[in-house]
Amino acid sequence: MNKIFPALLVVFSLFKLNLDSKQLLHPEISLFQEKLEIKNLDEFFIFLKQICSSQILFKNLKKHSSYPKFGSTKNWKKVCKKVNDDSLDKKSFLKKNFKLASIQKTSGLLTGYYEPIIEVSRTKKNDYNFPILKFNKKFIGSPRKSIISDYNSNDVLLWTNNKIDLFFLQIQGSGIGVFPDKKKIKILYSGNNEKEYSSIGKLLVERDIIKKKNVSLFSIKEYLRNNKNQIDDIFNHNERYIFFDVKEYNKKSAYGALGINLRPGISIAIDKKYYPLGLPFLAQTTNNGKVFLGIASDTGSAIIGPNRADLFTGRGKMAEKKAGDLKKKLILHVLVPYSN
Repeated sequence: MNKIFPALLVVFSLFKLNLDSKQLLHPEISLFQEKLEIKNLDEFFIFLKQICSSQILFKNLKKHSSYPKFGSTKNWKKVCKKVNDDSLDKKSFLKKNFKLASIQKTSGLLTGYYEPIIEVSRTKKNDYNFPILKFNKKFIGSPRKSIISDYNSNDVLLWTNNKIDLFFLQIQGSGIGVFPDKKKIKILYSGNNEKEYSSIGKLLVERDIIKKKNVSLFSIKEYLRNNKNQIDDIFNHNERYIFFDVKEYNKKSAYGALGINLRPGISIAIDKKYYPLGLPFLAQTTNNGKVFLGIASDTGSAIIGPNRADLFTGRGKMAEKKAGDLKKKLILHVLVPYSN
């Protein structure tokens, strides 16, 4: 369950940033001068300290094609040294140490993802007859439909009693398995079949089954539950198949592509074509003008474009509700350290 932090106001000064780069579609970006309501400031700084101490960001910056447009490692190390001062005023720190840069003025999309909970068994029994498969190179290039028909018992990691929950476990990429005796196990991403991802939500809109304005995690699930005879046809439209591994249960969130446990309300999945993992952002939702601070912690096959992001909302039903309801227009602003 996410903690709710009191709203904090941060003021950024108006300025222009010249990145002088072919990578950026808008080298000069006029930024705004207004109060930004940020609820997640404390959590952001906790995670930023973790990122700085791990030095992952420095490595990712240098090997990314954008380097050094989002700050040199030298400048980032200076900022990271300052961020470890527990006495710093967080609002002033942001204002004094960072400028903002965005790649594209056209808004993209902010959605949410979460760690689902799924009922599992180690053996096939009763209703537990849907396999959760482990990775095997033999499945590379095979579409979903073929994998479901060609797997054998050695490929099975666990069994579940809910085909819909299994599909959305694959969409989210990791989750928590709960055995009949209520014991838990972590289910972690371990690979895919290298087929292209296709959205079943988009499919249902194209078939005029769900109106575009109404499509969501919940409307899709409701349709599937009420039309079980169509489930296989709809699922097979997405040829991409996700495989898993298991790990002893603990309360920590799953790892993202950054290699660090995801932090609810802060971790975002981004398109790493445009941004190195570990980079901090000010995310602006243009529907309502609200903003939040986030850190690039993950990637996803559906996360494409400079203003596309997926916000990690946590674990369980409340997190699912938050993620399922999240669909907003988005502009991503990179926090870039000053060079002096």
